[in-house]
Amino acid sequence: MVAVALNLIFSLVPFLLTLMSYVGIIATILRIPSTAGRQKTFSTCSSHLIVVSIYYANLLTVYMFSTTDILSNLKKDLSVIYTILTPLVNLLFYSLRNKEAQETLRKACRIFMFGPC
Repeated sequence: MVAVALNLIFSLVPFLLTLMSYVGIIATILRIPSTAGRQKTFSTCSSHLIVVSIYYANLLTVYMFSTTDILSNLKKDLSVIYTILTPLVNLLFYSLRNKEAQETLRKACRIFMFGPC
């Protein structure tokens, strides 16, 4: 029980601080007068918030069950997700905001699916 309580304190507090900062960001975004500006800003923030949520959900799961061996394989998989996959997805989200990067990804997918033509 002590391990669970400490894990909650040390994992949940940073998550709640992050969440509180996003509440402030959203309040600021809502004050933007142009609809297009609000939409673009929400788009960026929502993708980042998804990555942060995935990160903290995996982190909390791994550390909540750190003292049990029941889910050892799942904990290993989740550790890979929050150490490797989360930064990779975050990078992908931000790079795909660029039109040139989107076109390059489309070309790569076409080549992968249909072969070089």
